Amino acid sequence: MSPSTPAGVRARCRAASLLLDAPTLAAVAALGLGAAVIGGMGGFGTGIILTAALTPLIGVKAVVPVLAVAGVIINAGRFWFYRASLDRRALALVLAASLPFLVLGTWIYTVLDARALGTLLGLVVMASVPVRRFLHARKIILGKTGIVAGAGVFGLASGVATGTGVILVSLLLGAGLAGPAVLATDALVTIALDLCKAALFQRFDLLDAATFSTGVVIGVATIPGSAAAAWLVSRLHAHLHLLFMEALILVGGAFMLWHSWK
Repeated sequence: MSPSTPAGVRARCRAASLLLDAPTLAAVAALGLGAAVIGGMGGFGTGIILTAALTPLIGVKAVVPVLAVAGVIINAGRFWFYRASLDRRALALVLAASLPFLVLGTWIYTVLDARALGTLLGLVVMASVPVRRFLHARKIILGKTGIVAGAGVFGLASGVATGTGVILVSLLLGAGLAGPAVLATDALVTIALDLCKAALFQRFDLLDAATFSTGVVIGVATIPGSAAAAWLVSRLHAHLHLLFMEALILVGGAFMLWHSWK
């Protein structure tokens, strides 16, 4: 910016470098850190919490690109702390099956009633907990066909709704993956799908410097929360961690129902 630029213009440009003022952004970042602890232990939930906090502050339109940037950082941090537990077979199957259905879901988003679809998905998610327990009691786990079918549903849902990470977590648990393996695989799949969704919805057409910077600040602020979650998971009994994830799944399904009918 040249020295001849009026001082008022320079001040407005500096103010536009972030979507939120410093105290508000600090509060949202602190919330993101706490939400990352929950999401880092359960595999999802961080985005839902941040969406609820950011929407009244910056509006629905701005939330999407901000969380597109923040979401990649959030899941990259989560993946880093659980990377040793990545299940490459499940990762390949889920990506191969979900990406084509993500494209289909994006198209369906423009023609289908969101309330009916959200209601159906919420009920399916909540039902996954007793179904998983039923299958586990009978020593039945999802095989390749089941994973592919479930991943297709996840990809389709991701194209038409937000907060669908609960579906993927439910699927990976049903496939017999343990807690850290679920979290690592979920994080890497989510990064890939979020980048694809950004391209499909042309999210980055809405990205300016202020939006990008705000997303980066929020995303970076969650990294200590992901580290704390990894520390807690490593010290939490596997059974208690599973109960925590199941409880979060039920809450996530209920949120999808509420979001569809609000």
